[in-house]
Parts: sequence; structure tokens; C-alpha cells
Amino acid sequence: MPHRTFTTNKTAIIGTGLLGGSLGLAIRGICPDAEVVGVNRSEAGRRAARRAGCVTATSSSIATAVAGADLVVLATPVGAFETIFHSLVGKLAEGALVTDVGSTKRDVVRLGESILGRGGPFVGSHPMAGKERKGAAFAEADLLVGAPCLLTPTSHTPKALLNRAKTLWQAVGMRPMEFPPAEHDRVVARISHLPHIISSLLMALPRDEDLPASSSGFRDMTRLAGGDPEMWRDIMLTNRDAILNTIDRFDTQLAKLRTVIEAGQPKPIEQFLAKEQQRRRTLPDG
Repeated sequence: MPHRTFTTNKTAIIGTGLLGGSLGLAIRGICPDAEVVGVNRSEAGRRAARRAGCVTATSSSIATAVAGADLVVLATPVGAFETIFHSLVGKLAEGALVTDVGSTKRDVVRLGESILGRGGPFVGSHPMAGKERKGAAFAEADLLVGAPCLLTPTSHTPKALLNRAKTLWQAVGMRPMEFPPAEHDRVVARISHLPHIISSLLMALPRDEDLPASSSGFRDMTRLAGGDPEMWRDIMLTNRDAILNTIDRFDTQLAKLRTVIEAGQPKPIEQFLAKEQQRRRTLPDG
């Protein structure tokens, strides 16, 4: 169950898509008197956030939205973060926490600390939640509940700032976990980024005339291919090294499996499938 210990008087969410909108709904649920201002570059996006109840107000201006805010969340594709960090310089309230929902962290944390300053106000966060639908219209107040949130403090991160970030994610029902930024990127390349790539590759294999014959297995395996192309483009570019290393590891495992299939060796095939079946059963519920 969510912890109700987080407080905010004003939160600014820069990017009111699925994750930003869902976080806005969750914050409004635990802090009903708080002002939650959503920033979106398009009027349609701002209107969708207001209609979904994700925010109490919207703005096209980052400076206007963050004025007086004690919490600022970056929820755009990570390729926009550098520009946003620069736009925050000199605009933040004293003691404000700046965090994000981005899926890569090494470059993001480096930029956050170099532009906003070491020792605060930025703490990297990666809520491991979402779905393939895009936009505030699909936001859900409980989308984050039960999922892990990966925080990426550095040796420069003040303990009090890290604790406030943890409290935020606990308050909306998540399970905070800590990783150094580079290790975070290696982990998510294996458990998130490569699965998305494989899902898209699987979608590219069938001919159009094959698709009517597909059923639940193919739909389940290719669900991730329905994700936001702009977001995933930025993920692949900002986590390129870790993703390429993971692709190499995947190629090695695939080659081993191909060898035993080609040789018609039933026992190694069954052993491989049984081992991974057992490991699959150890995954946390979520």
C-alpha cells in the first residue's frame, strides 16, 4: 500500500504524457491540496492533461510552472533533458527536488549535476512502469503501484535529498531501489531495453499476410513494439554502449541455442528451456 508521508505544496511536471500524467494523478491523490502544474509544448497535450485530471493547471512555460515549486519532475523523452536542465538554472525555489522518469541515467545524471550543480537539486529516478499507450488520456493513478523505482544517487547527492526522492516514490506505491548511474544503464539494457528491441524485431519478421494468423503468443511477445518511437529512439542513443554489449551477449546465447537445435540434441534444448522456465517463476509480481 502507498505510504502517505510525502508532502508537496506545488509540483511541476514537465511532460504530461503517460508517466507524467500518471504521476500527477497519484500526487493529487496523496496531496489533494497541492498545486500540480503540467508543462506541455502543445495545447492539445495541455488540454488532455487537464481533461484527465492529471494536473490542477497547465503552462507552456517551464519558468512559470517551476516558480515556487518544491518538486520538479522531468517526464519528457531524455533527449530533451539537457535543454530543460538549462532552462531550470536560476528558476528553482530554494530546497526544491528535481527528479525525472527517464529510462537512462549515466548521461542524464552527468548533465543534471553539471548544469544544476553537484550536491543538488537533481536525483535521478526511473519508475519501472508503463504501457504501450501514449498520452495523458491513458494515465492511471495506480499505474506505479507495486513497481520498482530505480534511483541513481552519486557520491555528491545529499542524503536528505535522496530520502525525499525515496519518500515520493514510496508515497505513490513504488519500491525504491538504488543503483549507480552506469550500473543502472547496464541493468535496464538487459531487462528493459533489449526486450523492446527484440519485440520490434519480432514484429518485423512476419509478412503482412501472416498477421491474421497470429494469436495471443505473438501479441504478448510484440506488445512492447507499441511503445513511443521518440522515447525509445532517445533510449537507444543515450544507452548505446550498454545496449550494444547486451546485444552481443544475446547473440552469444542465441548462437549456443542454434547449435543444439541444428544438431537435433533434445536434452540440451529441454535443459535450457527448463532452466529459464524456473528463473521466469522467480520474477516479482507486478
